[in-house]
Amino acid sequence: MEIQFEKLKGNPNQFFDILPNDWKISIVPNWIFYKKTATIYVIKENNEIICGGIVFTEKLKEMTPFEISHAYLFADGFNYLGYIWVAEHKRNLQLATTWLSYLKALNPNQKYWLTIEEEQLNYFYKKNGFKLFSESHNDFDNTIKEWIFTYTPNIS
Repeated sequence: MEIQFEKLKGNPNQFFDILPNDWKISIVPNWIFYKKTATIYVIKENNEIICGGIVFTEKLKEMTPFEISHAYLFADGFNYLGYIWVAEHKRNLQLATTWLSYLKALNPNQKYWLTIEEEQLNYFYKKNGFKLFSESHNDFDNTIKEWIFTYTPNIS
C-alpha cells in the first residue's frame, strides 16, 4: 500500500465526503469560519482520501462547554486536532497512527490537544504520545463523558 500524506488543497469536500453524517452536519456549514485558520491533512492511496483530520489554531464554534473551559490551551501554543477519521474500508491498518506521526514530523515543536467521547480511544492516543489532561465529570451537566488529551513534543 503506497500512501501520501499531504495538506489538502482545493475543495475541502474531498475530505468531508468520507466523514460520518453527524460530523458533516457540524463541520461543513462552519468551514467558512475555519478555512483561514485551520488546515486539513489527509492520507491518500491511489489519489483517494482514506484518512485525514483537521488542525485548528483557534477556538471552534461548536465546542462543548467542557472544551470551551480548556480553550486557553490555544493561548498556551497548542493546536486542536479534530475530525480525525479513517475510511471504514481502511480500518485496522494503522492509518490514524501514521497520520499523527506525519503531522508531528511536519512541525516537530508543535503541541496539540484533542477531545474524545469514546473511552476506548484512550489507549490509542496514549500509545501515540498523548497524555490525559482532563476528564469531564458532571461539571457541565453533560450526558456525554469527555476526555481531553495533550501532546507535547520532547524538545531537547
